[in-house]
Amino acid sequence: MNCIKVKSLICSLLTGVVVFLSGSLKSQNVVNDLDQVYGLDQTLYNGRKYDYLSPSGTTGHQFLQSILFSDGSVTIKGKCYNDLKLNFDIFNQQLVLQYADEKSFKNIIEVSKAWMKGFSIGTMNFELLSLEGDPRFYQVLGNDSLRILYFWRKTMSLNDAIGASNYVFSPALKDSYVFIHGRLRPFNNKRSLILIFDPALRPGIKSYLRKNKVKVKKASDQEITDMIVFISKIR
Repeated sequence: MNCIKVKSLICSLLTGVVVFLSGSLKSQNVVNDLDQVYGLDQTLYNGRKYDYLSPSGTTGHQFLQSILFSDGSVTIKGKCYNDLKLNFDIFNQQLVLQYADEKSFKNIIEVSKAWMKGFSIGTMNFELLSLEGDPRFYQVLGNDSLRILYFWRKTMSLNDAIGASNYVFSPALKDSYVFIHGRLRPFNNKRSLILIFDPALRPGIKSYLRKNKVKVKKASDQEITDMIVFISKIR
């Protein structure tokens, strides 16, 4: 290879390096500009792309309430991020965030559980708690050492209809607990709920449920919150 060709090759390589570095710097500047102008906080927007796909033909969906995203907030490292579009995949136990980038393209990412304290969707409040092994998301009702916790989940199974071969998501399933004395105590009806508490408190709780016509299995979040506040006061 003669000197002219060598010089030409070196010039081409140097040009490529300059172009690459220029592009990298430009990309970095775009990210910085987005942080400053568009408001992408890397503490929040650092999750991986949400790309869960159920088997073809599956009936139902993996989310708590709807496939539609709802207004909500997330608390990470003590900072509350409001006015977000969120959904809760209870089949995979993953909070997902939808946002539009600088080109107005919609992106959906998994919100990282690292440093996350909890989140809210609509009127439902959730906390990431390590109470029985690995951290899990619980819906929390009440704000004292005595609280009601719900663990929401779904299963997926083969459709048992004759001739069907697709999968079906179950309805949202709820495991109910009283968090008392630092422990989870499960309940599934009025009787099992009342038996969690000291015998001296049981008549008052039973009277409250009867007087306020609270059906534990079907009660609204507000009814259960009012009930646990009442029990906290008489303890």
